[in-house]
Parts: sequence; structure tokens; C-alpha cells
Amino acid sequence: MVDLKKKTLYRVLLVIVVVLAVVYTLGVIGIVPFRWSEYITVFMVVLFFALRLNRGSRA
Repeated sequence: MVDLKKKTLYRVLLVIVVVLAVVYTLGVIGIVPFRWSEYITVFMVVLFFALRLNRGSRA
């Protein structure tokens, strides 16, 4: 049961990360404001550390 919820969460996070990566790339190219790319970078770093801490506390 828990594995199914975790799988669903990771699939949702994967979709979010892919969409944010596309927006980030558009910001680097100059199609969208570069400020968006900066915010996305901060969000990705926070997400990475949150997932790492969650993984570490589980082990």
C-alpha cells in the first residue's frame, strides 16, 4: 500500500520536474523571463535535498 503511494508521488514529481526543465530551458534561451529559471533552480535544489533527507531518515 505504501509503495503504491510512493510510486504515485514519484511519478507526479517526475512530470513536474520534466515540465520545469522545459520552462527552465525556455528561460535560458530567452523565450520566457530568465527570472523563472532562477526560481526553478532554487525549487529543484530544495526538492533534491528534501528527497535526500527523506531517503536518509528511512534507511
